[in-house]
Amino acid sequence: MIAKNRFRLGFLILTLLSLAIAIFFTGVVENFRGARIDLSEDNLYTLSDSAEGILQRLKVPVQLKYYVTGQDKMPTELKNLERDVRDKLQDYADASGGMIDFSIHDPSLDEEQQEALVAKGIRPFQVQTVERDERSLKLIWSAISIAYKDNPEEILPQVLPQTLVTFEYELLSRVFRMTQDRRPVLALYAQRPELDPEMMQAYMQMGMAPPEMPDTWQQLVEVLQSELYDVRRVDLRPESPIPADADALLVMNPRNLDARQSWEIGNAVSKGVNTLLAIQNMEYDYQPGQRGGFRITPKQFSSGLENLLREYGIAVGNMQLFDAEHETLTIPRQSNLGGMTIQTAEPVRVPMQIGVRGEQLNRDVSITNRIESLFYPWGTDVQVDPIKMASRSVGSRVLFTSSSRSWHKSFAGAPLAQADVSVDGQDFDGPHPLGWIFDGVFAEPEGGMPDWEQPDTLITGEPFVQGEAAAAQLMVLGCGKMFEQPFLGGAQNAMLLLNSVDALALGGELIGIRSRVITQRSLEPIEPATKLIYRIFTVVLVPVLIALFGIFRMILRRKESALYLENLKARS
Repeated sequence: MIAKNRFRLGFLILTLLSLAIAIFFTGVVENFRGARIDLSEDNLYTLSDSAEGILQRLKVPVQLKYYVTGQDKMPTELKNLERDVRDKLQDYADASGGMIDFSIHDPSLDEEQQEALVAKGIRPFQVQTVERDERSLKLIWSAISIAYKDNPEEILPQVLPQTLVTFEYELLSRVFRMTQDRRPVLALYAQRPELDPEMMQAYMQMGMAPPEMPDTWQQLVEVLQSELYDVRRVDLRPESPIPADADALLVMNPRNLDARQSWEIGNAVSKGVNTLLAIQNMEYDYQPGQRGGFRITPKQFSSGLENLLREYGIAVGNMQLFDAEHETLTIPRQSNLGGMTIQTAEPVRVPMQIGVRGEQLNRDVSITNRIESLFYPWGTDVQVDPIKMASRSVGSRVLFTSSSRSWHKSFAGAPLAQADVSVDGQDFDGPHPLGWIFDGVFAEPEGGMPDWEQPDTLITGEPFVQGEAAAAQLMVLGCGKMFEQPFLGGAQNAMLLLNSVDALALGGELIGIRSRVITQRSLEPIEPATKLIYRIFTVVLVPVLIALFGIFRMILRRKESALYLENLKARS
């Protein structure tokens, strides 16, 4: 009896001691963060070097407030969201040396706080959830506000598991721009479309006011403004000059620039203004054919920058460029059905609608190292004179090229024949460089500063950008349409635009963060002979192999059965 009591007392003491040790151990280690290993191919969950650099340079604290519905009220698939976001914010706080100060709040518990958040632009939103075998909608909070000094707060309105991949860029890009002394200024030259002169005359003859053409560059402006750039449209005229504080100059699809406008661009580059020239020398007109399909006619244009680029040793092609790697365009078409005119859309796939994929992009340049595909509509190649480049001590790197199965055709102005757009029988001469980036000190344009060509007079005026010669980056592309609506949304054209602008205006600080996204991998086109081999393998070879294996197993089992019967007879 005494032994039993001693055992019970010892067991009780040991239990209480173990419980006390467990409580103490939990209290000690609860603030320690467990080790994590990033097994993703693109290292998506490891803080990038660019992000660490931005965070370590913070001198004034940045306040982050994460407003999220409590875990007990979250749908099942979102219960870990608060923990995942908290871990990321803690990473940023650690890397910043305490300059990132974050807190977490549950607005669902405070109606007064909810009203204040709605006034700031933070609202709950609906998510779809499945509970008890029933699909339903649930209203949740999950947003982050970013405050720095007296600047207006920035908002990440919806933070969800699918947005965590780009969370680092979405958050830190805002922190980076908010902590700058001023918003980066972009001078944008992009001519608004004008009505065809014949159509204009027709409207005037009918006594009607011509309609205002939509601005096909508005989407580009909105994309850049959403990244907190100060975008200023310029006409490269005395009344609309390049701003003196411009961090970069973007010249999109220039047409027939006069000598002074070209000189002003060259002068800006020579004074250290980083510049992007997206030049479109070729376009195509799609008209419905009488027997179906489209009648496609090429149009050639002049940018007015030919002489300036020639001084640099650069030439944007004026021949038609075709590529076996091309994309499909949907062209609107009017059809007559029972006396009614209806608007339809028809897909067109021709080799001037160039696609750039995979290894055609330079992986050694940060602007293109994570881009998997681009749409390069009606563009031409960009050639460089290496001797002139060497004599001017200007560095050059190719950004991307056409495929090895590309070819040229001289411009004739006549509609394209089927033989022109057929890949079969062409004499391929690719690959050809389509985009370059140059860096160094560019000399002021030759011939001196021209006068402004005003009606009935010439005006000299002062240059837009003044100062001493300085090193600059010059990016030249043989396609301007790729950044125009609706092509800006094609492939990863918008990412190329933002990477380029970041590199030119900010020195590439954000490229290393933006490129940390899930790589969009595209399937390479398959040759007809290769397709045939795959079909034979799946349709014929695999069933034959299965049949042979079955026959082999049948023969083997028959031999085993015969051997068993022989052994059985021998025993009897």
